[in-house]
Amino acid sequence: MYIKALSESEKMQLKQRSNRIKELQEQGICFGCYNFETDEIFPGEGLIIYEDDKVRCQFEKFPRATGQTTIVAKEHYEDISEMPLELGTHILKISNAIIKLHKEIIGAEKVYMCTLCDGKRNHLHFSLFPRLKGETIGFKNFVKEDGILMDYHETVEIYKEKMKELV
Repeated sequence: MYIKALSESEKMQLKQRSNRIKELQEQGICFGCYNFETDEIFPGEGLIIYEDDKVRCQFEKFPRATGQTTIVAKEHYEDISEMPLELGTHILKISNAIIKLHKEIIGAEKVYMCTLCDGKRNHLHFSLFPRLKGETIGFKNFVKEDGILMDYHETVEIYKEKMKELV
């Protein structure tokens, strides 16, 4: 698994995704709920490493960090302030397992976690940003240039199997 710089057509694909999200938000439609129904915005494309009745966890197709993972609540909450405590506990349990795997499988030294549920009609999600050995420490990991995830299918299968053992 590695990240490749975006080609012009991939930059256009990412821009189209962003525009589609904005379009849905302007219509008062939650893009996260819409995606669960259609798989249009964030298609699985073999990126899902864990899923249960409460969350879906998948590698980001256009990551800023190797192994960047999105954890999405299946039920709609605008942001963390609406999230039930039980869901938060569940998300931390799942995050902890994924972070351990990021350290074991891709050699992450640290893994940053954030939630950026901002704007109109958002959907609660968290992002995990692994920091690999030799990479810059701190907030700059959140603002790296987007890339595209390559050769990830084998890694996804490893994560899926190990998540069964950890969760």
